[in-house]
Amino acid sequence: MSRGGRDDGDDPDRAALRRALAGVKPLAGRDARVPPRRAKPAPHAPASGAGAHTEPGAGEPFVIVSSGERLEGFAAGIDRAWLRRLRSGDVAVEERLDLHGLTARTARAAVTRALLAAHEAGRRCVLVVHGRGARSAEGPVLKAFLLRWLTEARVAPLVMAFSSARPEHGGAGATYVLLRRRRAEPAR
Repeated sequence: MSRGGRDDGDDPDRAALRRALAGVKPLAGRDARVPPRRAKPAPHAPASGAGAHTEPGAGEPFVIVSSGERLEGFAAGIDRAWLRRLRSGDVAVEERLDLHGLTARTARAAVTRALLAAHEAGRRCVLVVHGRGARSAEGPVLKAFLLRWLTEARVAPLVMAFSSARPEHGGAGATYVLLRRRRAEPAR
């Protein structure tokens, strides 16, 4: 029986660990057990096959369509023609944000700042370069997070549509974000 009252049975790893720790004494006043590590939540990633689903946004849901590496979506109530124009490159890129080398936390802040500033300046189309995840064991992490960030409360009201970029702008490693027009302040 092991110290925890469990029988190691045929588990050679437990037996080896018990032998290796035979002379180790726990620190005084400390619990000898180590709490399990909490796993980080995985970013929402769309299914690899073609499909559509709805993501909850700030109030209006988004219709998300994924097909292989391509990802696109539009806010409920938006004419799909905007998505077609965005996908085909008919909307001029007015701002560019490169997320290479950023952590998810700093990338989220950068995306939020850039989209708020672009909207305030009256820009309509922002190209967000997130990479394809070629050097990451987890794949395109920032791309998966970007989908979440675009549909969250702070940014979602500004977003009309988004689509994976055309090859000349980075292909599946970048995303066009089409912002709503800035409404004029009412005269006082």
